[in-house]
Amino acid sequence: MSVSVAIVGRPNVGKSTLFNRLVGKKLALVDDTPGVTRDRREGEGRIGDLTFTLIDTAGYEDADDATLEGRMRQQTEAAIQEADVILMMIDARAGVTPMDEHFAKLLRKAGKKVTLLANKVEGRAA
Repeated sequence: MSVSVAIVGRPNVGKSTLFNRLVGKKLALVDDTPGVTRDRREGEGRIGDLTFTLIDTAGYEDADDATLEGRMRQQTEAAIQEADVILMMIDARAGVTPMDEHFAKLLRKAGKKVTLLANKVEGRAA
């Protein structure tokens, strides 16, 4: 049985960078501009001897379904439903934002195992 792991969070917190690192190649676009990832992307993740299906998602934004951001949100919500485990990533420099709190409430309702990842903590400024 393969475990499915979704990486979720606001735009530009580092989800695609982590995805690429865990799959061992650059399958997902990485850019400083928020919103580059627009669809789910899947790959085989690996940590030591453990392998799993990894899902990279678009940044979660609360937007109308008819907009691009709304369709991106729907793709993220679908990944949450499909995943066995959720990795919720935040930008630690920004702290927990109102959007992070909103998203966390949605994840609690999904009833999945969630691990919080604090990213962007390297360097003296962090």
